[in-house]
Amino acid sequence: MYKDTKEKSQKIHQLFEEGVILTKICEITSSSQFTVKKVLSSFGIDYDSYMKEEYRKKLNRVVELYREGKPQLFIEKELNLTRKTIRNLLKNQEDMVYKTKSDQWLLRYGGTLNEECFNELTPESLYWIGMLYADGHITKSREFSIELVLHKDDHLHLEKYKNFLGTSRNIGKGTGNGLRVRINSKKIHNRLSELGFKHDKSYTAIPHDSFKESRDFWRGAVDGDGGVYRYTRIDQVFLCGTLETIFDFIVFCSKHAGVKEKYPSKASGVVLYQVSYYGQDARKVATLLYKDACVYLERKYQKYLEIVNN
Repeated sequence: MYKDTKEKSQKIHQLFEEGVILTKICEITSSSQFTVKKVLSSFGIDYDSYMKEEYRKKLNRVVELYREGKPQLFIEKELNLTRKTIRNLLKNQEDMVYKTKSDQWLLRYGGTLNEECFNELTPESLYWIGMLYADGHITKSREFSIELVLHKDDHLHLEKYKNFLGTSRNIGKGTGNGLRVRINSKKIHNRLSELGFKHDKSYTAIPHDSFKESRDFWRGAVDGDGGVYRYTRIDQVFLCGTLETIFDFIVFCSKHAGVKEKYPSKASGVVLYQVSYYGQDARKVATLLYKDACVYLERKYQKYLEIVNN
């Protein structure tokens, strides 16, 4: 391939100057790493020292990009470094404030997020807690993910939820006919965990004492896992959930709507139960939940109006 050793040496030097990596130079010139390094040394290049200096420059560039607000994913691709290398470097830097997962999420996807939105238990926050209690999910992993999934027909309701969160995160496609809003926030994740949320809440959910007496919470739960109907001229309000959830809802309705206490009935699902109210009791419960409400699922609110107007 090469007429003489000099020609091969020049080719090795040329490839190095073009930025070709060592293993590729060896492959192209059919040379060992020892030979390539020896050739480069003849041109006054100490390959190992050169690579150490380049790596040092690359690490300094990591700090520069991070201070500029660039997310880790960008830095990984830009400098071809692993996430672990970047994370360890940044954590060992003096005067470096290492960003949380939620900070990284905001940098990666852009937009804003009000991480204090669930701190105070207002009628609006209690409603969305009820909705998340029914149709939400939080992860067990370090991603601190909080997800709300609704039917595609409830797109406008997810816009209300986004407005409450103060986020510009796009509404994504869920499974089947579902749409979802998914955020990553350690603060919100921790707050919901304080209020009893778990990643396996479908099996273990128990309403927290802070919102057992809140009609806004229960309206959110009914909007998510319940129903308001007028079927064959019979009014109905029902809720489905864990046995503890249904018992607490029955106690709430009996105490605040003046309806008779009932017993939960078994619903489809391993640990799911439900309770249904009919006729006059359904109208009392619906009125308790929806009258003068600050936020609600529009299609179920319209059913409430249909019930009370008849």
